[in-house]
Amino acid sequence: MAGWHPANASTDSRVNELFTALRDGKFAKATEHFDPTMKAALSADQLSTVWLQIVADKGKLEKWKIVRRGQMAGIEVVGVVLTFEHGKLLSTVSVRPESDEIAGLYFKPALTASTGSSQATSPPYADAAKFRSEMVTVGADSWKLPGILTIPVGSGPFPAVVLLAGSGPNDRDETVGANHVFKDLAEGLSSRGIIVLRYDKRTYAYRTLNPQKVTVDEEVIQDGVAAVRMLRARAEVARGRIFVVGHSLGAMMAPEVAKKAWPVAGIVMLAPAGRKLPAVIVQQMRYLGEASPKELAELKREANEISAHRMPATQYFFGAPASYYYDLDARDEVAIARSLDVPILILHGSRDYQVIDEDIRNWQNGLKGDAKVQVDMFPGLNHLFVAGAGKPGPAEYNTPGHVDVAVIATIASFVSNAGNAH
Repeated sequence: MAGWHPANASTDSRVNELFTALRDGKFAKATEHFDPTMKAALSADQLSTVWLQIVADKGKLEKWKIVRRGQMAGIEVVGVVLTFEHGKLLSTVSVRPESDEIAGLYFKPALTASTGSSQATSPPYADAAKFRSEMVTVGADSWKLPGILTIPVGSGPFPAVVLLAGSGPNDRDETVGANHVFKDLAEGLSSRGIIVLRYDKRTYAYRTLNPQKVTVDEEVIQDGVAAVRMLRARAEVARGRIFVVGHSLGAMMAPEVAKKAWPVAGIVMLAPAGRKLPAVIVQQMRYLGEASPKELAELKREANEISAHRMPATQYFFGAPASYYYDLDARDEVAIARSLDVPILILHGSRDYQVIDEDIRNWQNGLKGDAKVQVDMFPGLNHLFVAGAGKPGPAEYNTPGHVDVAVIATIASFVSNAGNAH
């Protein structure tokens, strides 16, 4: 698809019809001109689920522009920049010229660099003189993942942490909008004498993977375990002082990663969901007010179907098959955390609308009586642990900020105290 190809009026018209229908929430119309293969792969209901997820994050679609045209195997391939209220996406649309049918539709972040990290700035509390960065590779031959190890200056050995990112195809910095959560954590903690390993998720590094068909094991656990084992093999790492630190979905899965990579010295959970994921999604959509009452009622009905395990495993809900949610349901991460008998730190921002107080209470209740559990609330911080004001929402993620220094200090203190206890 190299170079610019002449405009095809019928292809451009089909693309414009597609995004007009999506903007207006007319999903049956959007799929009307899909070819048979596309119709079988992506129904109007499935497209509705995917689009609502995009709108919940980016706001309403405001405009679109065709920026690239080409041909591949006789099919017209068009690149389109979609501009939403709170950010942009790049879409690729494939159209069969002989029938004007849509043969492919893909969305991905409109990144300016392969890692999404080129515009990331270091947080003010990072001291570049106190650590060095080393490019590393995490994982086995089949799934090698590029990452960065930040190592404090000095003789060591040092305590170390592995960072587990949230849901979706996250890069090593856990770039969300204009923020870079894991870069902040890594440079802040390494400035305080802690080795930090962060890496691109498998769903980010391997774009041929269909993120809607990846299991929880493939998305988080296998690579998290490989990352812990990689740290254990490093001479600079104090092997008895390795910690698993997760954010959002990564926080939920941190106990299982710790168990399968055993031994570890402790777990840090930043904003771990403590309810079933379909219920979390419905609550977020209700809070954001982006779905119509009819769409919200349908989401709730489908969420209840999944919670009762009545939805067919291959049916999609909010961009993932029901089998993915069933996989999550089968894992009792609270019980795993309780069984590990290691210090656990749970952090929560008061402005987090994605993981709410109820989630944290569920973790506290599940771990009740465990003296090794520490729960800290941070007033004024959102899901990314960045300070903000007013009603929380996805738009604020597009304002550059940094993880609050109090979060860095709390994790560093926990690692120091828990590590010394082992």
